[in-house]
Amino acid sequence: MSFRRSLSVSALSQLIAFLLSFASVIVVSRLLTPEEIGIFSVSVAVLGMAHILREFGVGQYLVQAHRIGAQERRAAFTVSIITAWFLAALLFIVRHPLAAFYGHDGVAEVLALLAINFLIMPFGTPLLALMRRDLQFGRIAIGHISGAVANASVTIGAALMGESYLSMAWGAIASHIVKASVLNMMRPGEIFMMPTLKGIGGVLRFGSVASLASVVKELGSSAPDLIFGRTLGFSEVALYSRAVGLKRMLLQRLVGLVRGVHFPTFARSLREGGDAAKLYGQTMNYLVAVVAPVLAFMAIMAGPLILFLFGDQWTRSVPIASMLCLYTVLTTPYMLYSASLTAAGKVTLVLKVEFMAQGVLVLVLMSSIWLPLEQVAALLILAFSVEALVAQVALRNAFGLTFSDLLRAIWPACRLIPFSVLGPLLVMLFAGHLAVDEMSRFVVLLFGSILFVAGWLLGVFYVGHPIADEVRLLYRKIRRQ
Repeated sequence: MSFRRSLSVSALSQLIAFLLSFASVIVVSRLLTPEEIGIFSVSVAVLGMAHILREFGVGQYLVQAHRIGAQERRAAFTVSIITAWFLAALLFIVRHPLAAFYGHDGVAEVLALLAINFLIMPFGTPLLALMRRDLQFGRIAIGHISGAVANASVTIGAALMGESYLSMAWGAIASHIVKASVLNMMRPGEIFMMPTLKGIGGVLRFGSVASLASVVKELGSSAPDLIFGRTLGFSEVALYSRAVGLKRMLLQRLVGLVRGVHFPTFARSLREGGDAAKLYGQTMNYLVAVVAPVLAFMAIMAGPLILFLFGDQWTRSVPIASMLCLYTVLTTPYMLYSASLTAAGKVTLVLKVEFMAQGVLVLVLMSSIWLPLEQVAALLILAFSVEALVAQVALRNAFGLTFSDLLRAIWPACRLIPFSVLGPLLVMLFAGHLAVDEMSRFVVLLFGSILFVAGWLLGVFYVGHPIADEVRLLYRKIRRQ
């Protein structure tokens, strides 16, 4: 399957999953209080590190390894099932001490339910990695969509039935059961096999470093919920979570989509002798051209976006969301650095970068001991800047990609930002203050979005970005239809 077709199939599945998740978030945000959502957010933050450890780098190992046979699959499954089931038991045992630490029994209830997912995951995760290695993105899409449908349906249904913060846990369990079942139906007989100790050494050597790097990154991702839950309270956790949610939904879906295709194709290209620096620059020119303008748009339209979708109770999240979206623009050229280095087998370098970047992030978040939420969010510019700096150094050391080389590669993409944001800026300047009810907010969002898309397309053709060729190709296909 070609890169374009793989990306298209993955994009369709991610779009469907995003819409289902987005609808679920909107409904649940109106059914549950900020404190109820905060309880689940803190519980998921605790589980974040466990989710990384339960795989122990098995998925990454299966994608980047030069050869995968029956023995390697058995070894990978063995490592996956041992770590996942051990973590399930550990989480169940420590759920009450963790709940006591955060001062709410609901944390223990959520952890008890979500521990079930760890019993299910070994029967789906290795299969997903094998499909990525073989570039079977059509089958992967079916699995993702099936899981997303189950998650949204069960979460909303449970919330309507009064399950409170447990509704999202029930949705997650349903998603994993359905997804694992679908994957095994499409590739039967490749996971349900006898465990073995033979050959697990290679999996453990790669996985120990890869999983440690992922744990450090997950610590940084979960740190706001973990730290704010202790220093500021559950309501502040929910306010920050809703603010970062705009950016996170974009990055998890759009960047996750590209990363899912880039990782296996980049690994295959390197095995075939491709130029890593050139390949990385070309990919980032496309990714930055989409992600950076959208982040800038969301920073400008954060007010009507959050208040229209989630309600007036989230007003304090608006300025925080704007800051986080703008800060993230700095790191857009490095959003695939870890996937690229891992595909090249340089997981130790990824680990060093994550230690430095996430260490600075945690230090900034710890200032919440003395500062309110808004001031802590403003200081996060330091963490984002350090992340961009250390990632650039890693790419230079691994691939010989200097900052000037990367800037030349992505400069056409950077030039699209002013074209994209001019229209939304004018809308907010002249009509943003009128958005005091849901209808007026919708109108502001509608006109801002139309002008954003028009400005972005104008920039694509004026700058001569390679995406212009893709737009022409799509137009010709539509005309033929």
